[in-house]
Amino acid sequence: MHVLDRTAKIVEPASPCKYPQPHRCRMNVSRVYRLLKLITLLRSGRQLDADTLAAELKVSRRTFFRDLKLLERAGIPYHFDHGRNTYALADTFFLPPLHLSFEESLAILLVSRKFLSRQVHPMYQQAVDAALKIESTLPAPVLEHCGSWLSNLSLHWPATSSVDAVSNLFNTVQRALADCHSIRVRYDSVYDGKEIDVLLDPLRLIFMARGWYLLAKSHQHGEVRTFKMDRVISMTATDKVFEPDETFSERRYFGKAWQMIPEGRLYDVKLRFIPEVAASVEEVHWHETQNTQRLEDDSLLFEAQVDGLKEITPWIMGYGDQVEVLSPRELRDRIRHKAERMAQRAQALDSEETA
Repeated sequence: MHVLDRTAKIVEPASPCKYPQPHRCRMNVSRVYRLLKLITLLRSGRQLDADTLAAELKVSRRTFFRDLKLLERAGIPYHFDHGRNTYALADTFFLPPLHLSFEESLAILLVSRKFLSRQVHPMYQQAVDAALKIESTLPAPVLEHCGSWLSNLSLHWPATSSVDAVSNLFNTVQRALADCHSIRVRYDSVYDGKEIDVLLDPLRLIFMARGWYLLAKSHQHGEVRTFKMDRVISMTATDKVFEPDETFSERRYFGKAWQMIPEGRLYDVKLRFIPEVAASVEEVHWHETQNTQRLEDDSLLFEAQVDGLKEITPWIMGYGDQVEVLSPRELRDRIRHKAERMAQRAQALDSEETA
């Protein structure tokens, strides 16, 4: 049994924390990585004092001491050298080995090799590296079976925004989310029609509609807004601490929007899809309010209550003459107008070619 050296005193700054409720900022992936890095540093054999460790972790001394307390509560035996004022992990300590079943091993390799895409997540390579370490510990028979299963699986992601353009922003956002710190952002706003400088309290970092978005409360606008990460020109962390909104709900924020842009007016949408595409439409869960019904001629009646018509319009137009808009009239007029403009442009090109 390894006993923690109880003589190692964790000395924090005397002044009380202005925001003494760290549990309200939920531990996320960035903090887990930091704790794992702390364990690695303590095992490195280097002479590391509190200041050096805090600098290596890129956190304040106060945060470093909080992380030490988490290790202590987890039963990880470190000790403090009073002569050198350094910290280290017990030489005999090591993380317990993983005992994975075949299904668990397959799931990890499936996610890292097939489902996690380089074009979707900036930490793709780190995930692959971690999976390789786990893979190296698997028994040969399990690894052989996993390989044969994976060789017959493929996943092709739809077109997405390039994650390379925003990968340098992820650490800043995730650290701000973990520490409840505001961020200063220079943003190319389509809504405002210009570049704007905003102070944001980040709430969620989400991938949807083929790209990464940040949901954040804007101090400038006085409300929660959606910011597309690709349009962020620059981002700077601040020392301003905000009180996290534990009542915030993505579901309530997006409401009944077709995807992610509610417009403030609900429409009862009714569409009829011809039999040739009825099955493909019916098989997909497009919207939380959708209801489908096969008609006598095997066509499909599709109904949904949608907030706004802007997002659903291009989806409907993608089916061309295979769908009819039964209601509302505003949606039918919108699609007719767009189709007429497309026809006019095509006709103009034909005229130019024959001139």
